[in-house]
Amino acid sequence: MFASLPLTALVATTTVSATKLYVSSYDGNITTFDFTKTSNASYNLALIDKNPDCAPNPSWLQLDLKNRNLFCLNENFASTTNGSLVSFKLAEEGKTSPSLKKITNSTIPAAAPVHSALYNGKNGTQLLAVAHYINALSTYTITPSTAQFTLSQHFNFTGPAGPVPIRQAVPRPHQIIIDPMKKYIVVPDLGSDIIGIFYINPTTLQLSERPSIPVPKGAGPRHGVFHLTPRATKSRGATHFYLLTEISAQILSFDVQYLPNNGGLKMMPIGKAVWAYGSGAGLDPVVAKGLAPAEITVGYLRNGAAQLIVSNRNATFFSGVKNPDPKNSTAIISDSIATFSLGASKGMASGNQTETVVPKALTAAGGLFPRSFSISPNGDMIAFGLQTSGRVAIFHRCVDTGSIGKEAVAAYEGLGEVSSVVWGI
Repeated sequence: MFASLPLTALVATTTVSATKLYVSSYDGNITTFDFTKTSNASYNLALIDKNPDCAPNPSWLQLDLKNRNLFCLNENFASTTNGSLVSFKLAEEGKTSPSLKKITNSTIPAAAPVHSALYNGKNGTQLLAVAHYINALSTYTITPSTAQFTLSQHFNFTGPAGPVPIRQAVPRPHQIIIDPMKKYIVVPDLGSDIIGIFYINPTTLQLSERPSIPVPKGAGPRHGVFHLTPRATKSRGATHFYLLTEISAQILSFDVQYLPNNGGLKMMPIGKAVWAYGSGAGLDPVVAKGLAPAEITVGYLRNGAAQLIVSNRNATFFSGVKNPDPKNSTAIISDSIATFSLGASKGMASGNQTETVVPKALTAAGGLFPRSFSISPNGDMIAFGLQTSGRVAIFHRCVDTGSIGKEAVAAYEGLGEVSSVVWGI
């Protein structure tokens, strides 16, 4: 194991800032770190503690900093019927260890929970929605002050099988996304090649299904992200949606319109599909389909501009990468991180400015299988959870250009199959 880069520079220095980082791993632990910057501008990633209360297979962490709650999904590989949901309270301000206190651990009525999102309703109410990779969506009402939760609804997905049997034999909801207007839950379904849409009643927190949105057959939609376009206004409900497909390894762009009377969303394709690895690798479509894009997010710059960031598994385009372990001089191979600028193009009939997705850079992730990543609160760091490498690696991110550093500033090994990373405060 190792803590930081450079290791020797940490002697006789003073810590000037610190941020928590929470990391889940399929080995059964949630690991809490302190990421610190010292007075001489070096960095340290120090383990605070490990918590096994979300075992055996934590898959996703959902952080609620306002209420100091953390929710963990246990995918529970051994079961084809049930996963579990575990709630924690974060350590009180000024206290370090234990970093997490378990509140509730409950079996949930569907297998393979892999992603969640929190919705804040009226009068302090809260809802946690969970995507289950084996054809389901479940929701839970949360008591924010105590982190207690109660099952609210359960939906079975019944969409058709996709054309790639090994991946699409059944519906496979993979992510929960709340739209910018906070009216709908959007669920990419990797197995059925659709985007599920559910209306949220802001008073009762009950979901109602709306017509789903089809995507090209065999695409395998995994994750997506909304972005309000420069000329968009909430009164028009205008925004763009960028969908990352795991099987076809592409980014699909949509212009979004809100249907009247809470009738759902209309997504109209714009522009051409863009390869998830950008253009820097020079791959042809046959090779591209062997990749496995994992995560997509919008990263903002100091001037308010935005970029897309995508992690690519099975995209080992980098060799001879400096080992993040300062005690190990052996170079490593690495999967890739692609960044894209969002450039303005001609206006649309709706009066909103559309955007073109333009490949910008391809950089090393610091290891293999970057399943999850998270941008720090102030935007100048990005942490990658490297599942196969059993490592978390942190890189500098320039808030003026969006460029990601070539070498990790801090890292930690021996974590097992990292599944999720999230910054705290």
